Amino acid sequence: MSREKTPPVGKGIQTPDTVTRPKALLRDLGEIPSVSLDYFESHALPPLPQGVDVTKIQESLRDAAVWSKDLQRWAVFTTNPKKSRKSEHDAFKPLSQVFNAVVREARKTIGDRKATLMYASRRTKSPASERSNSTRPDAYLLLREKKSIDDKTDTSNDSWNDIAVSFEFKKGTGEEDCEEDDEKVMRSLHHIMRSDPCRRSTLGVTIEDTHMRFWFTCRAITLVSEPFDFFTEPEHLIHFFCSVAFANEHQLGWDPTVQRVCVEGKPQYNITVCTDEGKETVYQTTKMISDFSADAMQGRGTRVFQVRLTLQNGQPVHNAEPLVLKDSWREVDRAREDQILGQIFDGLGKKYDTKKVSEARKYFLTVLAAGDVIMDGKKDKTTSLLRDADELPPDFGLHRLPADDLLEWKPTRSGEGLTPNFSCVPPSVKNSKIHHRIHYRLVFKEVCQPLYDLKRLDTVFKVLMDIHKALQLLHSIGWVHRDLSTGNVLYWGGVGKLADLEYAKHVDSSITHEVQTGTLEFMACEVEAQRYLFQPHGGKSLAKTNPAAKCPFRFNPLHDMESLWWIATWTLYYHVDQRGSRPSPEQITQFHDLFPGRLRGRFDVFVDDLDYGVLPASFRDAGYEVEFMHQEIMVAYTESEKSIPPTYTNPLEKLHSDFTHCLASAFAASENIEIFSPNAKRQREDPPSGAGDAKQPGDEKRETDTSNKKPKRDDSREPSNAGHQ
Repeated sequence: MSREKTPPVGKGIQTPDTVTRPKALLRDLGEIPSVSLDYFESHALPPLPQGVDVTKIQESLRDAAVWSKDLQRWAVFTTNPKKSRKSEHDAFKPLSQVFNAVVREARKTIGDRKATLMYASRRTKSPASERSNSTRPDAYLLLREKKSIDDKTDTSNDSWNDIAVSFEFKKGTGEEDCEEDDEKVMRSLHHIMRSDPCRRSTLGVTIEDTHMRFWFTCRAITLVSEPFDFFTEPEHLIHFFCSVAFANEHQLGWDPTVQRVCVEGKPQYNITVCTDEGKETVYQTTKMISDFSADAMQGRGTRVFQVRLTLQNGQPVHNAEPLVLKDSWREVDRAREDQILGQIFDGLGKKYDTKKVSEARKYFLTVLAAGDVIMDGKKDKTTSLLRDADELPPDFGLHRLPADDLLEWKPTRSGEGLTPNFSCVPPSVKNSKIHHRIHYRLVFKEVCQPLYDLKRLDTVFKVLMDIHKALQLLHSIGWVHRDLSTGNVLYWGGVGKLADLEYAKHVDSSITHEVQTGTLEFMACEVEAQRYLFQPHGGKSLAKTNPAAKCPFRFNPLHDMESLWWIATWTLYYHVDQRGSRPSPEQITQFHDLFPGRLRGRFDVFVDDLDYGVLPASFRDAGYEVEFMHQEIMVAYTESEKSIPPTYTNPLEKLHSDFTHCLASAFAASENIEIFSPNAKRQREDPPSGAGDAKQPGDEKRETDTSNKKPKRDDSREPSNAGHQ
């Protein structure tokens, strides 16, 4: 997948071609739990090796004149870093001697066992990375036996792929010093988790003068310990070094079921899939399809690879057909995607005949293999990374991360296909419950193109017609998808396919989750707001007279339909119909109004008429149909919310009929029309101020075309069946 094929960049819209500034990452996390040292050592660190006694090691370090009880300091530090006239690098350099001394004394009690990690600090050289990155930790603990695929004998050429613990130092103890350390260590943790498919968790350390904190992150949670003085309380640093120095690789967060290999000079991965029946197969990646979901510190961390089967039943497989492998972390109380798909087809089988069910299968992906990741004979869950901790300690606090509201847009490498997920209802950070996740893998038969990768408008609408059919089938048996986006609307073999069913559920399901997720750009406005927005008088008067109006918000099929409309709208208002051309100022303004890239920023635009006359002339017939869909969605909401909970059965039936007609007509109107991403320079520009006042070539025609923006259905027009044939 080339960079030109990734989704567009718009101001305030985080897409695969954009990365947030470090402080924007911190803003997304907000506050993280701060836990006691006892809790951190008991749950976030690997267990101490058998035979290690921290108190005895401290005594032996004192006897060896490494730590001075009288001076209450590590003897190798001649003065506190804050008072040192040396550079920060040199002021904290003795920490390497502390690490080596602790390892030396610990080895005397555990049978001279070799340490897994070694200490390194490179003042001017950043660790090598397969992904663009300028982060350079002040120091780190890295594997002695490298997992990176560069020269394993070159000990001076460090790689992020081998780093287990990242360190950040500051001589000062001021607020700015602490904030800078926080930002930098989080940047390191984030880079490891987003860039390395072999990682499940990682650790960090920050030091301001003699005040030290430990950091931990996995797909379920990010933790920081309470600070301590590593001069006067050396036992905590000794415990930390002993825990990590002798831990095995999977205890340090590596995934033994993923092996990095070099294929034709490029890094690839051998990934083991273990089915529920215990059958193991190994697939080798050939390219990354999508890893943008892994950019979030917490969440699914989904990566999608194109792969080939290389090992089956212990025997090599040659010249296998390309397949797709999905690696992800689901919440422990959710079913796996293949299981959900099975439930959907069971429901279809009870309602329709065999022929109808067989026809329905073509709108979904074919699962060839599925299973949870197995490690040490157990399912790989984030609970194992936290040593079975389900809750935070009662006395945990909150550590606020430094953040601002700025975003920085810059291109990243290709292969990052999905738009990111945003929490529409932020979790309560004071909730002590840890929302654990379980690691799983799926293998699909079809190597598809995502909708944003398509280059013809008629193909886009053909795909949307098929996705609409898939939604009709789901809705007919009481299911909703809940996460439609341009990344899971796919095209393969002339057919549109609906993917990413992990959030699909039956509308009557009693299973609830504290965090409702979806893709921001395509999320229904009510889902974003978590309340019904089309009640009479905004629901205020109804709530006073009808207690049922206060019922909790629930996702319903109309919200899937709105998401499908947002995808069609995004396609039209983002693209242009000439290679290298730019959208008009009016189109840019409309696009930014529709997709502002922030929560609760779209409803006022959604309830207004859209001016499809700002689109390229060849798009406007399709724009008419899409705007008619828009109007009918609002009618359906208004009708269904005359009572609460909404009564959507009849409005949904009519809306499906309207969508069938409009999508077929849009398909017919889009025949042979190519679509292009706008000029890259224009993508990075702000929407022009006063764009509506500036006359552009063709404005006179545009004003004539849109004298009545709200579309009215011409019943004399015959619906097109071209896309359904």
